[in-house]
Amino acid sequence: MSGQTGESAMSAHPIDEQAVLDYLQAHPDLLQRHPDLVSRLEVPHPTGGVTSLIEYQVSILREENHALAERLDQLLQVARDNDRLVEQIHRFTLELLAADDLDSVLVAIRDGLRHDFRADVVEVILIGEWLSAAGAPVLAPDDPRAQQLESALAGDQPVLGELDAEHRTLIFGDQAEGLGSVAVIPMDEPPVRGFIAIGSRDADRYHDEQGTIFLGQLGALAARVLRRSCAGP
Repeated sequence: MSGQTGESAMSAHPIDEQAVLDYLQAHPDLLQRHPDLVSRLEVPHPTGGVTSLIEYQVSILREENHALAERLDQLLQVARDNDRLVEQIHRFTLELLAADDLDSVLVAIRDGLRHDFRADVVEVILIGEWLSAAGAPVLAPDDPRAQQLESALAGDQPVLGELDAEHRTLIFGDQAEGLGSVAVIPMDEPPVRGFIAIGSRDADRYHDEQGTIFLGQLGALAARVLRRSCAGP
């Protein structure tokens, strides 16, 4: 009777892939004990042909280093953006604090958002019985326009993205045409109620997947300064 060859024996008793993996994990020094095996192992290359295990490992490390470098660049850009944002908020705060009356505060809000935060259009809408400002529309609480806005923009979080044509025109008036996206920031610092509306011609500038913490803080700051500038009834 003739004996089985090594290849036929392997075919008769196929090696379990998981068993090989388990063995390699249990014996991580295997390739150190058999260095010749490293040079003989070949790995299929994505572009065709084969490459040695060492070359394959080098290519994997190169790809990982490239991914890490890109991630580091992204983190550095975020850090630079955050530094710039802190400086913008600081300058915006100083301008608001320097305003000594309601209309001056409204001017500071508009100018600050346009110049420091690259807003194309800025509108401030106040809601109140006794408020009077030359620099912003003031709506009575029972005004249908105020009720419409408060109903459509209910909640204490900024609304980002697109608005329908009716609400866009209600907020921005003649400047509504050509706006691609908006951010509407509610203000509720009694007796100050209303909205800060920022319009951009860039359709991707404001969208509902963006964070709203920064805009919410801007709205709270503006509302607090507006309240300070308002005389009581």
